[in-house]
Amino acid sequence: MEQVKVFSIEVNNLVKVFYDKKLKREVRAVDDISLGINSGEIFGFLGPNGAGKTTTLRCLAGLYSPSTGQAKVLGLNVAKIGDRIRKHIGFLTENHGNYENLTVYENLKFFSGFYDIRDVDARIHQVLEECGLGDRKDMRVGKLSKGLKQRVALARVLLHNPKILFLDEPTAGLDPQAAADVRTLITHLRSEDRTIFINSHNLEEVQKICDRVGIIDAGKIVQIGTTAQLDKDLFGAEELTIIVKDPISDTLIVELQQLKFVKNIQANHSRLTLRLQDLDANIPNVITYLTKGGTQILEVKKSSHSLEEIYLTLMAESRNNGTRGA
Repeated sequence: MEQVKVFSIEVNNLVKVFYDKKLKREVRAVDDISLGINSGEIFGFLGPNGAGKTTTLRCLAGLYSPSTGQAKVLGLNVAKIGDRIRKHIGFLTENHGNYENLTVYENLKFFSGFYDIRDVDARIHQVLEECGLGDRKDMRVGKLSKGLKQRVALARVLLHNPKILFLDEPTAGLDPQAAADVRTLITHLRSEDRTIFINSHNLEEVQKICDRVGIIDAGKIVQIGTTAQLDKDLFGAEELTIIVKDPISDTLIVELQQLKFVKNIQANHSRLTLRLQDLDANIPNVITYLTKGGTQILEVKKSSHSLEEIYLTLMAESRNNGTRGA
């Protein structure tokens, strides 16, 4: 008997409707979306402002009730169990929410009162060390840099050791070094039984730390997958750059063009750029063909489209053709 896959986070045909008083009509902020996120996965949720990212996040965290459809966290229907789900999740909002007149330790001590933590002081010490704040515990939060304030906020949502982390724009407004530090911290928070769900506008950041991404536009899922999967699905052929010792002859280019898996070739002196169907399967074939012909290879490099290129292409398709299903 085939085992049914259980997701850490699962959304089935979720719809969230708000009434817009200004427009005097209902607006579907989230429009019939479905997705499943595995335990231990870092999942990035992308989309323009107003696409439905934060509304989806709030439905998953139990802050909004779905209009129709279902949101499950750890197999539990969020709408039915209400506040009880919150002991399993940590929710970092875009506004860090720290009390700036209190010290780092006092902030964590205050927020620990919302959870059933056996040894509060030991847990605070553990989280401070985990977030690199051990030497800042007695500093007032208002005196800290933006990056350290964000670390305090992350420490706060980790106090009860949640299995699900919802992070809304975790590096917004941070300088490059502080953002890199927070990204490193987030990757260290990954574990086999902890799932991290990130809302972000920072495409480079998502590409660096997320296992998969979901792209949403106008309340609908446009596409879900790894960057590599989205690249292959969207652009088809994949790119390979080969640097050879001697200038590339016209004869070699013609021969390569006759190979069925080669979709396009560009040659510039000793640099050869090929677009291939099924890159991983055909790299050995290209290398074998070149070396058998006496070509000396100095470098081989796989190329791919960035998440930014993928995102912008999908957004253009979505706007031109109507949002497409995942």
